[in-house]
Amino acid sequence: MSRAVPDLDNTYVHLGTGPEVQLIEVTPDFWSTIDQRTDLHTGRLITTAVVDVDWDVWEMHPAGDEIIIVSEGSVHVRLDDGNAQSGIELSAPQFVSVPAGTWHTADARGGGRLIIVTWGEGTQHRPR
Repeated sequence: MSRAVPDLDNTYVHLGTGPEVQLIEVTPDFWSTIDQRTDLHTGRLITTAVVDVDWDVWEMHPAGDEIIIVSEGSVHVRLDDGNAQSGIELSAPQFVSVPAGTWHTADARGGGRLIIVTWGEGTQHRPR
């Protein structure tokens, strides 16, 4: 029996609180409706992002840490913990662990691809 092999550009992976893995189809309205997806408010969501321009927002996850892995190229990740801002240059295969409650954004630099593992409950955004 053959089975389609998913990829992270079109299918995200939700690791909930139980033993099952849930595959989430990435539709055009995925990010604009994610707040309505209460099934994704627990556990971790694995996504991917191409960073070819600087992000235009900061984001923060108050309920859990986030791992940002550079799988291709390089990016500059900016962090703001409320007291000070800092930055870190990352090139594949490096990663950073962003502590819960820390605002973060990314600059393209040479451009890159990220794999992001996040605890999404209560995610907040602010303009850059």
